[in-house]
Amino acid sequence: MTDPEQTTSEPEQATPTTPRALPEGLEPLDLLTHFPACFDLAQPRPLKIKINKDMIKPLAAELIPVEGTNRQQRQAAKQILHTLIIQALADYCSRPAYLQATLEGAPRIAIDGTVAGEVSAHQAKYAAAVLRGKTPPMKPPSAGPKTPPTRPLPKDAPLTEDAIVPGRLELTLKFNQLPKAVPIKDGMKIGIQTDNALVVATLRPKAWKKLTKGVVPAMVRATGASTGKA
Repeated sequence: MTDPEQTTSEPEQATPTTPRALPEGLEPLDLLTHFPACFDLAQPRPLKIKINKDMIKPLAAELIPVEGTNRQQRQAAKQILHTLIIQALADYCSRPAYLQATLEGAPRIAIDGTVAGEVSAHQAKYAAAVLRGKTPPMKPPSAGPKTPPTRPLPKDAPLTEDAIVPGRLELTLKFNQLPKAVPIKDGMKIGIQTDNALVVATLRPKAWKKLTKGVVPAMVRATGASTGKA
């Protein structure tokens, strides 16, 4: 189990073809032996919250050589080392002896053995639940690569060709004076002058006939209307 506040973010794993600068056969629990003032498998004590961040720098300085390695190798080794630290902490903090020691008010220990906070009531309750099997312990990060982050959507974007489909524009026109229509092949053409533009609409003969028998003010839903500046 890791404490609820422990950082469990998963670093990106190096690809199989990336040379590694870490010692061969390095196991997660091997890392804990570098901090004897903090870690004790026989008599564990609650750990400082986010202790993994304190462990990475000294471990990298001790285990990743500078001579004989390039920057890419050292960066890949540091990413692997970060994963091993999280796996080691997940193992250490899920052991029954550690869970039994995670009591409310118990001091938390930093990597140098000094006190760095204490166990809260919520953390103690969580540890007890894991110990009873009521709550599954948090899983350590897998060795697989990270899932690429989802890109945020832009505020605006141009339309692509496959995003445009044919259609027709429909406008609702309101006027309180019956215009004189111009007969054309497709029907009766009228114009309505608005505050900002001239709207030209073509009405079917049947629609125009109904309009002439209606009472103004009138409202027309016209298809195929166009606008132009007055």
